[in-house]
Amino acid sequence: MNLFDEQGVSYLLLVLGVFNLMMYVMSFTFILISLFYGKLYLHKKVDPDVLGDDVPGVSIVKPLMGIDPLLETNLESHFTLKYPKFELLLCFHDDQDPAINIVNRLQQKYPKVEARLFFHGREDIINPMVQNMVQGYEAAQYEYVWISSSRILASTEILQDMVVKLQQPNVALVHQMPFYIHTSNFASIVEKVYFGCALARYYLAFNVLGMCCVTGMSYVFKKSILEQQKGLGWYGQYLAEDFFLTKAMHERGHKFVVSAFPAQQNVSSTSVESFVGRMVRWLRLRLNMLTVVASILEPLSDCFPLGITSGCLLYHFFSIDPVIFFCCHVCVWIVIDYIQLCNVQNGPLPFGKLKFLAAWFTRELLSTFVFLKAVVNPHRIKWGKHTYYVHMGGHTEVERHSHASQDL
Repeated sequence: MNLFDEQGVSYLLLVLGVFNLMMYVMSFTFILISLFYGKLYLHKKVDPDVLGDDVPGVSIVKPLMGIDPLLETNLESHFTLKYPKFELLLCFHDDQDPAINIVNRLQQKYPKVEARLFFHGREDIINPMVQNMVQGYEAAQYEYVWISSSRILASTEILQDMVVKLQQPNVALVHQMPFYIHTSNFASIVEKVYFGCALARYYLAFNVLGMCCVTGMSYVFKKSILEQQKGLGWYGQYLAEDFFLTKAMHERGHKFVVSAFPAQQNVSSTSVESFVGRMVRWLRLRLNMLTVVASILEPLSDCFPLGITSGCLLYHFFSIDPVIFFCCHVCVWIVIDYIQLCNVQNGPLPFGKLKFLAAWFTRELLSTFVFLKAVVNPHRIKWGKHTYYVHMGGHTEVERHSHASQDL
């Protein structure tokens, strides 16, 4: 059969129609699972008495570099945790980092908090974040280790929730779904809409269904289990260390649980340019680790591409007006995303519905731009001071003599 004759074209369209229908049903299934899970389980406090008298200690590893206007607020939220047994392991690339002054000030303000500083890291590690925090991780005195990036705003109820969940049978790791709490400008609203809508559509459902979907922004794990998987430093050969270390744990049969509290990224300001830069970097990593998912399934499951392809195929097979279908499709997604964002926010949004719509459409339109930019040069990633070459499968090399701009 010639694919270019009439019968071949009809057969090809039928295959595309079946594939598209599967994508549509699968996408809406994930979205609805995430929606109901978010409504039922997010922000539900645990009873701290469940921990009993023998409360497990927690080592909090904080990778730090430079100063953000809200850094002191974020760090102080860790110093003021009302948890009976924890230590702060604050990690720096060098002993001249300006954030050290903030840490010293907080140490003087909260002298009863056990806090230690670590410098320089290990030069043999490629991933700059792992290089930064590996000494703190190795010095951790407690079995429970919390990796908490510099942007994270902590609270006692968050820590209690993660510790309680980590004590469940066969659970090796508890993680927070990323979120964004500051809305100082339009770009920060776009960030909030991305994390609370586009990412939340699938992140919660994947974890409900037992899939390995974890981000390294904020997560607590059992150190002994990671040590059985070669330890944190070994995964510094990858830029996406969170993906590979959780994959290794998952393949050994360990369970992951998502926290009831989304990770509170507390950043003073952002820009659309920096948002696009991070999205491109993250997508390039996924293209090299999850080639089929990131290159085919992920872009086709976004609202606009899925609506356009579904509308065209429905018109071909059933003569349904594609414009009417697309408009209805988009409206349903907007309503569901708005409800989900309120679930993640745990209440009314700090901006009006018109700003939400503007940010929502901006994010959805940028998604296609991000994909096109990422696939043009998928192996080279700018991060911090270096450019990295990521091979298929995730192994990473630093491109020598490169001077990349900051792209965080």
